[in-house]
Amino acid sequence: MSEASQPDCWYYTREGERLGPVTFAELRIQVEETLLNPRLDMVWTQGMAEWKPAGEIEGLFTKRPPPIPQESLTPPTDPYAPPKLDSVADMMSRIVDWPGARRRGFLMATILFPLVWQGIVMLSSGFLTQQFGVEIMGIIAIGAMFVPVLVAIYFGLMRLVNLGMSRWWYLANFVPILNIWLGYRCFACPAGYAYHKKLDGVGVALAIFYWLLVVLGILAIIVAIAMMLGALDNPELQQQFFDAFSTAREQATKP
Repeated sequence: MSEASQPDCWYYTREGERLGPVTFAELRIQVEETLLNPRLDMVWTQGMAEWKPAGEIEGLFTKRPPPIPQESLTPPTDPYAPPKLDSVADMMSRIVDWPGARRRGFLMATILFPLVWQGIVMLSSGFLTQQFGVEIMGIIAIGAMFVPVLVAIYFGLMRLVNLGMSRWWYLANFVPILNIWLGYRCFACPAGYAYHKKLDGVGVALAIFYWLLVVLGILAIIVAIAMMLGALDNPELQQQFFDAFSTAREQATKP
């Protein structure tokens, strides 16, 4: 027979103080209000040989199934194992809006904007000359020349940020060979390329176009150098050069 079926007159302790008598239903209310500690508070009723912890009284506390050990759900992890690297798809989907200037903005700022700006300056030069005069217009023209340069520098720096590179890489523009590699990244690579190393469809097309331009430029330089070397071997051109040099020396030595 369970304790709940004994005469409905119960005594209990709370923090060492003896309380009661109460009914079993009132005792259950104490449990629901978390006023009874199942291990520390004791309970007794008629027919019990001794006081028992409240948690051992059948029907007083709702028994819950024991929690499943965490070890049985997940395999133990090796504390020395390196963390799993994010895939390219996960990285690109997580970082949607990369900071800095995107590829389209960079190309417009460095290629399209100088042409548009030059057209604006040429169209407005006559009007500005009438308004400010020739001298002031000369100063304005000099300042206007630096606007595309400043815009290109700004977008170049922001483009490096967009690619996940340090702004100090901008100095590579002044290093031969390295500036070609940096131009490729800024011209063709998508946002965050320094992290995921992945070209999209537009980037592949732009990369092909960029390297074709580089190859054509190198071939043009080689042809120009070859033509210069061939011209230097031409006796007639050599004679014209010496005649011009002699004339210039005579003019300089005349009193």
